[in-house]
Amino acid sequence: MNNLDLIQARVSEVPEGWVLSKVAGALNIRNNFRKPISQEVRSHIQGDYPYYGPTKIQDYISEYEQDGTYALIGEDGDHFLKFSTMSQTQFISGKCTVNNHAHIIESSDTCDSKWFYNYFKHRDITNFLSRQGAGRFKLNKATLERLPILVPPLPEQRKIAKILSTWDKAIATTEKLIATSKQQKKALMQQLLTGKKRLVNPETGRVFEGKWEEVELGEVSSIYDGTHSTPKYVEQGVPFYSVEHLTRGDFSKTKFISEEVFAKENKRVKLECGDILMTRIGDIGTAKCLDWDVRASFYVSLALIKANREKFDSQYMGYYINSHEFHRELYKRTIHVAFPKKINLGEINKCRVLFPSTQEQQKIAQVLTAADKEVEQLQFKLGYFKQEKKALMQQLLTGKRRVKVDTEAGAVL
Repeated sequence: MNNLDLIQARVSEVPEGWVLSKVAGALNIRNNFRKPISQEVRSHIQGDYPYYGPTKIQDYISEYEQDGTYALIGEDGDHFLKFSTMSQTQFISGKCTVNNHAHIIESSDTCDSKWFYNYFKHRDITNFLSRQGAGRFKLNKATLERLPILVPPLPEQRKIAKILSTWDKAIATTEKLIATSKQQKKALMQQLLTGKKRLVNPETGRVFEGKWEEVELGEVSSIYDGTHSTPKYVEQGVPFYSVEHLTRGDFSKTKFISEEVFAKENKRVKLECGDILMTRIGDIGTAKCLDWDVRASFYVSLALIKANREKFDSQYMGYYINSHEFHRELYKRTIHVAFPKKINLGEINKCRVLFPSTQEQQKIAQVLTAADKEVEQLQFKLGYFKQEKKALMQQLLTGKRRVKVDTEAGAVL
């Protein structure tokens, strides 16, 4: 081992009791187990056994080639560029088939395939890869064999894997809770925004009554689009919103325009707290009620909806525009042959909206806001788990933090 080996492995030193090896010297590569099956053939052999590609399960078929425990790492693709947020490896167990775009890694007497899975899951190996055109990289078998890997004793490998698996379970559980909460909110929107389920009026203690109104959106709101010309951006200035802010649900990171450009746009149309922005080009119908003191401008790809405050609660209107019912209205009026697809302001005006009294609107908005906050809390928890696991991996997989192993299993570290 020399300094070049350490540099290539991106480590400063080899922890006591560990070995710096190459993948070929530490594990078994079983690419002879791979079996490519075309999509056409797979369509005739659908079943229960997973068919793996470079980054995920691609299908389920009625036959299998492997029946064991292995790690996989993709042979080609653009996922190598996303190593920090997207897993480069998979861990498989049981009956399955792996196609020819993933390398199959088998445990050896000194290194477990689960260690390989964790070690290379988010490790930057782009310097070792060959290029196959813009943004596409290839990890051939010869290069895989030469990849450096730190290998601790087996008992320590397994203890680390057990610790990381605990975090994986917590992350998976939280992700399921988020999916369930989102589905419950979707069902709640379907019931509350159509009047199929009526809430209790807190003033009377009885369920809200009364017929809902249905009108065209243009009858109860004013609708504008943003600037038609791409502005000159500046390092600091006034925030400038576009489609990505709504689809990401994040307005904290924006480009900026100058005060002069903003003054001109603000004179034409002014964003205010309680207004609703909706995507109308490319992505259609993602909406956000601006519930803060906003000072910003926006692009032509967004529609600004200023609802009549005497008839509408702003939060209710924001939820209704995101509903399945309103999206059906948008779909009927969208120009699907355009690229990107779009809907014109005049057609948005014609979309019909359904609404009860403002008091019932406010109650509906309160219930849906509570559902949103539940999802937000779970997403915050998920982000915390992922960040903590990432920090732990950086320490455990490099030996900067050691774990205690039972003496019966090998040694105490």
